[in-house]
Amino acid sequence: MTPPMYPITSKTFPRTGILEIPCLSAVAYDGHTALLQPEGMTVPFDVSDLTPDEVEGVVREQGRDVQLRGLAALDTRWMLELPDVTFRPPYRKPLGVRIEGVWYYAWPLRWDETSGAGAHTVVGLSN
Repeated sequence: MTPPMYPITSKTFPRTGILEIPCLSAVAYDGHTALLQPEGMTVPFDVSDLTPDEVEGVVREQGRDVQLRGLAALDTRWMLELPDVTFRPPYRKPLGVRIEGVWYYAWPLRWDETSGAGAHTVVGLSN
């Protein structure tokens, strides 16, 4: 059985290697929080492809109470269609998600709006 997320923290985030990231799909979205469930598959994610700035964005501590808890892969096309959610600076508005009853902020490690339909985007999950 595929876990609902790849557990990881800022301190354990690798700088190289390929991680198998679980895919999640949205079963509901109320405009603020998406309810996600596992798809039962994973996608490979090469950490080496991240730029130094992107790695810094992942491992940067967001505060004493908000920390990186894991990684998941979401459908890019679905993310592109989200109203009122932006992933590009300077006006980022994070996505709220609920996975197995736990609420997280979700944000792409790398946001590429040109990804093809059906492609997955790896997101960090913080709470």
